[in-house]
Amino acid sequence: MGAMTPTVRANVKAWECDVMEHMNVQYYLARSTETIGQLQVMLGLSAHPRLALIHQAERVLFMSLLFIKRMRNGESYTVYSGILSMTDDTLTTFSEINNLDNETIAARFIIDLQLTDLDSGQAASFPKGAHLAAQAITIEPPTNLRAKQTLPQPQQHNLSTAEHYGLFDTARGTIEPWECDARGNLHPRFFMSRCSDTVTHLQRHYGLTPDYRKEHGLGSAALEYNIEFQQNFRAGDVLITKSGLREMHGKTQQFFHWFINAATGETVATVETTGTLFDFETRKSVPMPDDLRALAEPHFVKF
Repeated sequence: MGAMTPTVRANVKAWECDVMEHMNVQYYLARSTETIGQLQVMLGLSAHPRLALIHQAERVLFMSLLFIKRMRNGESYTVYSGILSMTDDTLTTFSEINNLDNETIAARFIIDLQLTDLDSGQAASFPKGAHLAAQAITIEPPTNLRAKQTLPQPQQHNLSTAEHYGLFDTARGTIEPWECDARGNLHPRFFMSRCSDTVTHLQRHYGLTPDYRKEHGLGSAALEYNIEFQQNFRAGDVLITKSGLREMHGKTQQFFHWFINAATGETVATVETTGTLFDFETRKSVPMPDDLRALAEPHFVKF
């Protein structure tokens, strides 16, 4: 068995932080995506420029429910990465962001990747030597890795299904060229930026407004994202996002987003999120307030 290797070293910039004073989740995804290039080189894929590791799914886990340990302006960090599994044409990677200033793990990422022939768009086999090179960084999952939290969903995730269930319209827009990667696909960072756009609209929909947060001294934060990509968004594609709140219990709430190509009505990606509220002074997670739950309950989506 191998060991994790450093794949990113950086620090948090002021302009990467959101109104909660944490590094915004889109920049976590930016850094997790950077790990892929480093791993491609280690596996010898730089000698095969028409092969690329393409996102199929990503799981993002933030590390504390009791204390919100998100990274803040000026903090330095290193990302360490390893390989959990590898087949003839797929790879699952595991990465951790280590905050060097408070000696904590800020977040973990599990990414499912498909090796793809860029000319045909089809799955491709790893070249000779890649599996041998992978052994040096192949690891066991941590024993304290949280079990994946999944939500029951209907088989169809298209626009007509979203309208049938009354999902809330939380984001619309058009993919810009500067949001796309070197292959012309929407970069995961900007996908997550689009995901962030949905949150305040959904929260307002069920009663968690800026005034409510200010009155109660509350901030909000995600604890886990489960992202699945069915297709790629490209520059010029028109986006509609439909979202829903599933439930609230204890200190957590669960909601989801369907990212839909407006031209086809088909879902391109789905995101399931577990979130929490925290006291802005103590930075501690708090139970969902009873009055907020009463406001939100009529908006729970049941499949």
